Amino acid sequence: MKKIKAFLYSTAKQGIPLLAKLFGANLLGKQATLEKLKPYRIFSEKGEEVKIPPARIADGNQPEHFINSQTETTSFINVYQITGNKHRVKIYPYGGVKLNADVLDMDFGSSLFIKTLLKKDERPVIKCGDCIVLWSHYWGNGYYDYMYFIYAKLLRIKSVMNDDDFKQAKLAYPLVGTPFEKELMKYAGVNDEQLIDTRQHQIQADNYYLATNDNWYYHNKYDLQLLKNTLSAVIAADTGNERIYISRKGRRKLINEEEVIKLLKEFDFTIIDDVPRTVAEQIAIYRSAKVIIGPHGASYTNIINCEPGTVLIELFPNNYYPDYFRYLSTVFKLRYFALFADDIQESHYRNLDEDLYIDPERIKNTLDKILN
Repeated sequence: MKKIKAFLYSTAKQGIPLLAKLFGANLLGKQATLEKLKPYRIFSEKGEEVKIPPARIADGNQPEHFINSQTETTSFINVYQITGNKHRVKIYPYGGVKLNADVLDMDFGSSLFIKTLLKKDERPVIKCGDCIVLWSHYWGNGYYDYMYFIYAKLLRIKSVMNDDDFKQAKLAYPLVGTPFEKELMKYAGVNDEQLIDTRQHQIQADNYYLATNDNWYYHNKYDLQLLKNTLSAVIAADTGNERIYISRKGRRKLINEEEVIKLLKEFDFTIIDDVPRTVAEQIAIYRSAKVIIGPHGASYTNIINCEPGTVLIELFPNNYYPDYFRYLSTVFKLRYFALFADDIQESHYRNLDEDLYIDPERIKNTLDKILN
């Protein structure tokens, strides 16, 4: 059944560009988009090869690529400026961009364009001088996704703009509506009046600033440094908690958490409950920590706020173990450890909701080696 569904999805996906052409639009892929935008590029930073060392693992089963070092190439990033009075530019409700007849792939696909074809666009028009077109999807309200795909892109565009122009520019994308969105915008120097929800308004601008995302896991160090610089300026008091356990209550939770917490308290760990917190509060927790342990989850977005040498012990189920926090630990010079549930299987995003069980004795062995 899975193979049949995959075949049907692939077949339907291949037909999307043909359907777009019937409506006079060219649905571009990523490479075609990059070629199309070359004349408008005002900034670029090539990806670089980064050697990710083996994860430090105490015992138990482990995936092959965590045992060995691996070399990965980071994102190739760009910023573009397009003059509105020389080109026909349209920003769709999902934040996607159509340049003349070409629908661009600025992030991770542009198939949402199809959903706009049979709908009359009745959004009122807002006219402005400069418009930053930030994101082209309806998802992105996860903390990790917002920080490393949307917010990082904003800071990149800001870094190449004149300060006065940035303060006057409108930011257009499908607003995600989370408290951290508003807080992070404040740290970037953006006020509420600058934000335009593309689901509610059309935009006509004299100048459009665009940028690309092209890598799920291995973010360009230029973006990471901009994020770190911005967040390091946030005032956050020392919590005094040097050893912390990050609890998860939704998906991917530790099903034997009670016995693990009992063990961790013997090592003087503070339990960080899974409750809403401000960005500043999260920065304070991670900035103060020297040893962090817990199931893989979005909270580790905050390791960008850790001091070099901080220990991160990431706990994984047996069938979902993406390595982007291992990569970020390499860039930020953290000491990275990983422990996996038994019976290792192939990792796949379909399993991202899986809960996990880790033998407390294995955690104890790991902590004995690290802390003693």
